[in-house]
Amino acid sequence: MARWQVMIIRLAFRNIIGSGWRSLINVLILALVLIGLIWAEGMWFSWLNLAKTQQKQWEYAAGILRARSFDPLDTFSWEKGYAAIPEQAQKYIEAGSLIPVLFSPAVIYPGGRMQSAVVKGIPASQQILRIPSQGLNGQEEYLVPAIIGKAMARNTKLQVGDTFTARLKNSDDAYDALELQVAQIMNCPVPSLDIGTVWIDLDSLRKIKQLPEVATIMVMQSPGLARLANQDFRHIDEKEFFSDLNQMVKTKAAGQMMPFSMLIFLAMLAIFDTQALAIFKRRKEIGMLSALGMTKGQIIILFTTEGVLYMLFAALAALPLGFPLFYYFFAHGLALPPGYDSFGIAGFDEPLKFHYSIPLTLATVLFLVVLTAVVSWLPARRIARLKPTEALRGR
Repeated sequence: MARWQVMIIRLAFRNIIGSGWRSLINVLILALVLIGLIWAEGMWFSWLNLAKTQQKQWEYAAGILRARSFDPLDTFSWEKGYAAIPEQAQKYIEAGSLIPVLFSPAVIYPGGRMQSAVVKGIPASQQILRIPSQGLNGQEEYLVPAIIGKAMARNTKLQVGDTFTARLKNSDDAYDALELQVAQIMNCPVPSLDIGTVWIDLDSLRKIKQLPEVATIMVMQSPGLARLANQDFRHIDEKEFFSDLNQMVKTKAAGQMMPFSMLIFLAMLAIFDTQALAIFKRRKEIGMLSALGMTKGQIIILFTTEGVLYMLFAALAALPLGFPLFYYFFAHGLALPPGYDSFGIAGFDEPLKFHYSIPLTLATVLFLVVLTAVVSWLPARRIARLKPTEALRGR
């Protein structure tokens, strides 16, 4: 670092300290804005991580092979949305490292009421997903055990031990019926596995639909099983599977950032006013520095450095000021209002404990440092139009 650069940093530091309360107020304003930004980013970052973790544990595991005839966004494709399981995949299914799941649109009649649903068949012995499929064992002669989620139980008013009828189509497009009994109500945090969904044993669903050895999706225990993708099944990677969730979080985060954008604007306005006033009041100082040999560019850098130091001091102040807030939400989480779990989005069924991304936090600080530098540089450009003789006389 050149000698003049060191001198500019020292002068900027002394000028900030010498401004007293005015500098302290600017630092506190910037620190509060920074604390708010880190808190908001921590909330959205934590929600995204929690939702992805829950979906991986309950639905995605290490990846999914989906039948090409099945389109999750086209309900008309669900009736024929299955494919024959490839022969090379059978050994992995028998070993328990690949889970075939079959979907079937249905109409259920809980308590005599009619309601649309999706019956999903899953092997009772699977151990990859957290779905408590072991409760599907012990079928009686006419009753097929079923598992539903707590939201589904609340909507249908079904309880453990209740029986109801499900009507669905078989492979011949003829309607058939199943007598189901609620064997368990699971506490599932993933709405797509709960709302409007009834889980039964895969063999029972295949038998009623007359579709042996077929599946709508196959859940993988390890990413290497993606090689089983063929003309009937395509591999769904994380980027595709979580694309809707990522976009939703970005959209909601952008909407919630509007108040913080206003705070940033006000903070930058305070810095701008401070620097503009400093240039007006420190004309003699500017003239003296110019007479001592400093170029106009170096003087502009001096005022810009002062603005950057405001932000750096604010970042240091944000650590002790924001630590109690950050730690509270890290340890206790953010309790969400009742009913949020019915929005159809994962991550809303429990208090959201914050986790803070270090790269994201550093990027936020860097963004504010650059923004402060630009805001400080804008009024400092007027120095280039000052004449040293007039500046020394305070004009």
